[in-house]
Amino acid sequence: MMAEPLLDSADFRQVCGHFPTGVTAVTAVTDEGGYAALTVNSFTSVSLEPAKVLFCLATASSSFAVLKNARRIAIHILAQDQEDIARRCATSGLTGADKLEGVAWTAGPDGVPLIPGTSAILTGTTDELITSGDHVIILIDVDHVHLKPSPVPALSFYRGRFSSPTAVAAD
Repeated sequence: MMAEPLLDSADFRQVCGHFPTGVTAVTAVTDEGGYAALTVNSFTSVSLEPAKVLFCLATASSSFAVLKNARRIAIHILAQDQEDIARRCATSGLTGADKLEGVAWTAGPDGVPLIPGTSAILTGTTDELITSGDHVIILIDVDHVHLKPSPVPALSFYRGRFSSPTAVAAD
């Protein structure tokens, strides 16, 4: 049986939406003091030794210029009760520090914004940028992990909406 050909990017996006993913908020700071904040669901671990993770970003993203020059990056694994942060960091038309307006944060190592109350935070530096199609894969060397176990389930994204892992399982 032959698979139907891909019709367009909207169809592809819809099909990929059937795979539930976790939701992260990525923050970054450059040597010049520029900030980035964005919502990412394309996060995954790559290596334990050395510790490496990755996420993917559209090269057309307003955050791309900051992230490609970031001195420090933090990846926040969001809890289910942090949908407002995910929505704020995903807001189109806002850039840099504007996405962090109204979001509580403190300056972490080298000034990177750290959002409290998340399930976990990984901080590190960019190892490599790999361009593929209209996106770039950003490999991060993780040098610090902030883990605060939470009774609140992780926030997930499934079929175009935020949900909890238990809601995804029941869907």
